Amino acid sequence: MLKPIIAFCATIVSAFGISTAYAGDPSPKTQSFLVKPGDLIIKKGESGWSAVKILEVDPWPDGSSAAHCLTYESTDSKPTVESLKQARVRIWHAPIDARSFSKGWELIGNQTPTKEEFSGFIEYLKLTDFPRYISFTGKDSKEIVRKANEHYQKAYALGDQGKRAEAIAEYGKAIDLFPLYYEAIDNRAFTYMELGKIQEALQDFEASLRVNPNGMAAFFSRGECFMKLGQLKAAEAVFQEGQTKFPEKRALFTKFLEQVRALKRDG
Repeated sequence: MLKPIIAFCATIVSAFGISTAYAGDPSPKTQSFLVKPGDLIIKKGESGWSAVKILEVDPWPDGSSAAHCLTYESTDSKPTVESLKQARVRIWHAPIDARSFSKGWELIGNQTPTKEEFSGFIEYLKLTDFPRYISFTGKDSKEIVRKANEHYQKAYALGDQGKRAEAIAEYGKAIDLFPLYYEAIDNRAFTYMELGKIQEALQDFEASLRVNPNGMAAFFSRGECFMKLGQLKAAEAVFQEGQTKFPEKRALFTKFLEQVRALKRDG
């Protein structure tokens, strides 16, 4: 296991006819309107009326922008500002290329998003942009890290006692508080491996690497998971890359690379 450390580092809506990818390069002149926070927009489609509420709009370097949206269930009748107050939410948050709303969408009003409506966006920030999450919510980052580390320490102690299921639960609490806590993610993954839950461990190691791409332990262990799952081609790619990515551990990666290739030869 890793030593306890306090670390602080900084399909979705296809049914609506919306794309999360760039849709060509329309100029602002072709847009029917530019969406802004609070906008309620609707569109008539083959399966009925679609409705979206814009929560936030983030500019992109190329001059376009991402709209953070709340989407409602489709209806047969045309939505109104009043009817949407009672409408069922389909997706609480989806980041969408704002240019997807350039044609066919109608603006019917603007209402400031409520705290409940912001819940999906806030969770998104927590996982993708923690400093902005802190700024947006006004939470105390030091207190969050302190509580997360308490759960980490408790989980570490439980692991030493052989109480692995309980340790996993405590690591989960630490990660939920502070998603950038890659030491907790790694330790939970190692605990999953001890229980033989290799797929769960692999998912955690991959999550850890998204937070800390240069984490050697997570990178190497990801290769181990692929080996145990019989995904030898993927394991080979990991160990081969590791030889150059982590030159100080080249011998270790080479040893496992040879083992994987031997397994491949033996079928």
